[in-house]
Amino acid sequence: MPSWTRFLAFVAAASLVLGVPSPVASRVAFAAGTATVSPARAQQQNPQNDSDRVQVAQGEYQTLESSDDGGIGAYAPDVYNFHESWTLWKLPDGTFEVEGVRKYESPQGFDHSNAFSVHLAPDFRALGVKEFRKLRWRQDSGPLACEFLPLKLDCTSGAKNSADAIDLNMPMRDAYGFLWPISAFSLSNITRHAVRIPGKLTPVQLVTVEEPNAQNPVYVSTLDGHLKYIGQEEITQAGKRWRADKFELKVPLHLPFIIWTSPQGLLLAFAPESAADSPQPTGLRLVHFEQSANF
Repeated sequence: MPSWTRFLAFVAAASLVLGVPSPVASRVAFAAGTATVSPARAQQQNPQNDSDRVQVAQGEYQTLESSDDGGIGAYAPDVYNFHESWTLWKLPDGTFEVEGVRKYESPQGFDHSNAFSVHLAPDFRALGVKEFRKLRWRQDSGPLACEFLPLKLDCTSGAKNSADAIDLNMPMRDAYGFLWPISAFSLSNITRHAVRIPGKLTPVQLVTVEEPNAQNPVYVSTLDGHLKYIGQEEITQAGKRWRADKFELKVPLHLPFIIWTSPQGLLLAFAPESAADSPQPTGLRLVHFEQSANF
C-alpha cells in the first residue's frame, strides 16, 4: 500500500493526531448533551459585511493517487475523488475569508458535497473553520464550527436543541490543525508557526474527527509530531512557478511527509517524502489557481 494511503489509513485507525507527548494517539469521545453549546459564538466568527470584502484569489485542491490506491484511505469506507474548490476574500480588517465546497465519494460511487468557510489572520494563520453540514448521528446539528484559539480548539455542533448539543474543547499548543476532515487551510496553519531556520524543529499537533455511532457521535484522537523547515525550493503547481517554503512533517509510526507553501502561507502540496520527486504527483495538491489581487 502506498505510503500516503498507509498514513491516512493510520489516521483513521488512530483518529486525531495532535496534542499527546507520546507516539500513541490519544482518543476522546464526546457524547451528546454533555457540554454547553453557544451557536451564536460560532456565527460571530466573522460578522463583517460581505459588500466590504474584496476577492483576491480562487483555486482548487485535489488528492492525486495511483489507480491501485483504493481511495485516499482516510476513512472506512474509503474516500475517493476528493476535490476542494474555494474563493479567497480579503476583509476590511486585513483578515481573509475562504468560502468553498468539498466533494468526495464515500464509499465509492456515493457522492458527498459540503460547503465550508475558513477565517484566516493576515498572516494566514487559521482563526476558525465552519462546515455547513449535519453530524451523521445528530440531525439537529449544523453548521459545525471550530475556533482556533492560542491554547485551545473550541468546536460546537451548532444544535438548536441543547439536548443534542456536542461541544469539543481541547487544550492544544500553538501549532495545530486538522488532518480529517481534510483541510488544506488547516494544514497550512501549522507551517505559519514554524521557525524559518533550516533544520529547526517545531512541535506540531494534527487532529482527526470521526463519527462512529449514535452512542459516540463524535470521536477525537490526537498524535504529536514535529515540523522541520528545510528551506525554499522552486516548484510548479497549478500551472504556476512558485518560490515555495518546504517543510518535513514527521509523526510516529510513519515515513516523513513534505509540505510546500507559498511565502504568503497558501498550501501548494502535501505529499509523502518518498514521492516528493516522483514524476507522478501524489498527495493533496493545488491543481487550479487564479489570483485577482495581491495578498
